[in-house]
Amino acid sequence: MSSETIIGLLVTVQLLSATGALAPGPLFVTNLIYGVHGGWKSGFKVALGHMIVEFPLYMVIGLGLISVMYMADFKMLLGVLGGTVMLIFGALQMVNIFRGRNELANMKLGKHGPLIMGILLSAFNPFFILWWLFIGSTFIYATINILSYYGLPLIYVSHVWMDFVWLSLTAHMAFIGRNILREKYYRFFVGILGLILIVFGIHFISKSVWNVSVLPF
Repeated sequence: MSSETIIGLLVTVQLLSATGALAPGPLFVTNLIYGVHGGWKSGFKVALGHMIVEFPLYMVIGLGLISVMYMADFKMLLGVLGGTVMLIFGALQMVNIFRGRNELANMKLGKHGPLIMGILLSAFNPFFILWWLFIGSTFIYATINILSYYGLPLIYVSHVWMDFVWLSLTAHMAFIGRNILREKYYRFFVGILGLILIVFGIHFISKSVWNVSVLPF
């Protein structure tokens, strides 16, 4: 196991995590709404609720992969399925940016607190489940291969910090009167995230089918 391999894994985790954590969605929009009143503390609670659902799902996927990862052609199947979902999600993000969708205007403050809403909007969000099953599972698989199962909690920490920092920061911005969804640079940023997903999708499919890497890691 070389340091370059571990660095490549960490870079992959950070980039793929950004495409999910930093993109707009029901959880993020709800976080902004709570942030107007509660500031960064609301964002932290939303992130905590999200983690309560996400970490068990992450570990269950890891356990499931251990039982099937050595089956013939499984690596190719995971790469093709994961890459295809990355292409679809990336394209959807790009389309939504060009449409200029602003979900904040269509949502109201829930009757539950930010912690409970973080749990509910994660547990009942099909896109969140699909992201982990087909996109997150690609770096879970790589983690088990490189660091074994015991490396999963460490790699999860390298993923989840982004949720806490991003949701706390944007909730604070909402508290001081800044709606990040209306910022021009944010739409451009989300477009870049969509492009990153598309590139990773092409990379995983190409590497799985033809053993040709598009990315240097």
